[in-house]
Amino acid sequence: MKRAFVFLVLAPVAVFLTVLLICLAMAGTKFFGFAWFGATALSILTLPMSATAAAIDGFLARTCPISSRVYLIVIVGAAIATGEAAVFSSLLSSSLMMALAIGGASMMGACSLLSHDYRVRPDATVEPDKPRKNGRFDLAGTRFSLS
Repeated sequence: MKRAFVFLVLAPVAVFLTVLLICLAMAGTKFFGFAWFGATALSILTLPMSATAAAIDGFLARTCPISSRVYLIVIVGAAIATGEAAVFSSLLSSSLMMALAIGGASMMGACSLLSHDYRVRPDATVEPDKPRKNGRFDLAGTRFSLS
């Protein structure tokens, strides 16, 4: 639930507010309608990227530690943002496509960090099942849990 909220709600809202504020800072309130339209369009284009990255992040959450998972999700975010921008490549300059890729990468990386469960799980520790007959704990009797 936390991952879906962060990727599908927080990411588009953050994109909308960021683009709106940047456009208003650059152009002023005279072009508020244009800034609103651009922010809305980019936040709608963020939804498929966020949904794909959330599914991949959910899969990687079970197998990868957060330190490597964030970098993989950053690559996924940049690739999807570049793919979406390539659809409109005749309308966009290459510098704008690079800005969209960097923005998509940073947004998906931040979402991956925010959706991670930082609580310590007691079942994720390495503990022996039972002592051996000679009273020592060896690796042969150790149960490793990755969940």
